[in-house]
Amino acid sequence: MSGLRSVIGWLLRHGFLYVLLVAALLLGGWLGGWIGDGADREARYQALEAAREELRGEYPALQREYERARQDASRAGVAEIDRRIGEIDARLRAYAADPPGIDIAGLVREGPSHVVENEKKKLRIALLQREKQMLQEARALATVRGEADRFDRERTACLAARKARRAYLETHPVQARLPYANDPYRRLEEDQRQRCDQAAATLARIRRQGDLATRLADARAAFAQTSGDLSADLDAALAGLDEAREEASAAWLGSAQQRAGAAWRNPTLQHALWAALGALVLIIATPFLIRLLFWFVLAPLAERRPAIRIRVPGGHSAAASAGISVPGGASSASVPISLREGEELLVRQDYLQTTSSGGTKSTKWLLDPRHPLTSHAAGLVFLTRVRGAGEVTTISAISDPFAEVTVLELAEGAACVLQPRALAAVVQPIEAPLRITSHWRLFSLNAWLTLQLRFLVFHGPCRLVVKGGRGVRIERAERGRVFGSAQLVGFTADLAYSVTRNETFWPYFLGRVQLFRDRVEAGEGLLVIEEAPMAGRFAKGAKHGLEGAFDVATKALGI
Repeated sequence: MSGLRSVIGWLLRHGFLYVLLVAALLLGGWLGGWIGDGADREARYQALEAAREELRGEYPALQREYERARQDASRAGVAEIDRRIGEIDARLRAYAADPPGIDIAGLVREGPSHVVENEKKKLRIALLQREKQMLQEARALATVRGEADRFDRERTACLAARKARRAYLETHPVQARLPYANDPYRRLEEDQRQRCDQAAATLARIRRQGDLATRLADARAAFAQTSGDLSADLDAALAGLDEAREEASAAWLGSAQQRAGAAWRNPTLQHALWAALGALVLIIATPFLIRLLFWFVLAPLAERRPAIRIRVPGGHSAAASAGISVPGGASSASVPISLREGEELLVRQDYLQTTSSGGTKSTKWLLDPRHPLTSHAAGLVFLTRVRGAGEVTTISAISDPFAEVTVLELAEGAACVLQPRALAAVVQPIEAPLRITSHWRLFSLNAWLTLQLRFLVFHGPCRLVVKGGRGVRIERAERGRVFGSAQLVGFTADLAYSVTRNETFWPYFLGRVQLFRDRVEAGEGLLVIEEAPMAGRFAKGAKHGLEGAFDVATKALGI
């Protein structure tokens, strides 16, 4: 009957989960369509707006480039200007062979950077076209200016030749009038004639084209008009981007009803049913797949890692086990503690059952002032201190009916790894208080797998009253022991402590047992094992929330 109830419960739980998955897929599709469509339009508008701002930031640099080209053209000759116009024509032909795109929406889908690069090409084309127009006006000005300069040079040459002939005539009046008598004079006359005829021909050609001064003034005025702001030309080049930006803005700021209507283009019910079924199968199968991975991969790897060893003076297994004794034998509901000369007893309040009327009693705030947090977390605070040779105190759990206690006696030099939570009382020499040392194993895989990163070692001489649910068992490691992780509360220092894979596969695969069990390898040391840990007696399964986190933290700290 219980098996049938379990099957029905499993089917109901997973059936309810399947319904939730279908509902989540349908609702997610609708919300995704409603929100996603608006988000896509907003993203498109934001991309276009960012591209527009970035491109407008290029305007000052393009303006400066144009002004430098204009200044150079104002001083250049016709040949230099023609060379520059040829370069611009070649670049414009290259852009014509690979023109910028006009599908701004498609460029947005490829990424905002594609939009920026495309529109920069348009700005460059607009700049080259404006520069070519300016160079054409500069060429016209250079041409008129060149004609005026040429006429000035030829007229100057004519006047110079005429002056040279007259000077020779004044110096040699007789020789100059003799026919064929003076070749220098005849050469001066011929030079004057050629130069003055050339100047006259140039003047006649200039006059046929119009008044030179007027033409020069018109050319200068036309070139002056090429100066100015390029923003209008550049804005015209980005007209397509601005139009796409306005369309994206209108689409984004459209009515919510329109976006909601478009959002109903969600997956069909059939698609949601199949998708939910696949998700449910994956959810059910994932724990089993993880267990297979852990069983066949993680566990063998962990078993090959070096074991944890706590090496301390006097902690060698043989020596340590010889220095540890159990005077009372097996654990019992209560143990009497008789103080010897020079000893004192520190006992928890909830384990102080009876005490003699004599002796000295006081409060010990912490078990070990060097480990205040550990003492507080383990409950070893506000301890009752009893002194007096021969005084007998009975140690027994007052509030836990399942707890039993036993006594471990550590001789001088003996050491034992112990979790402070298992301590009910401590008997120590007054002149030599109990010494506790911490040993961290942060770089050990076994330490992480057992969730115990710090080990606390108690050094003798002392007597430790150890408590445990349904009893405490002291046994030898001998050929090695395997046990549950919550059972081991102490072991002789220098024993090899590690993890091993659980003996049976199917109970682990079905989630009945954990993957790892703690292991102590063969040795001559002793183990202190709690018969029924607190978690097994009062809570079935793992703890959750803050309680579970606190338990993990205290175990990691060896408490």
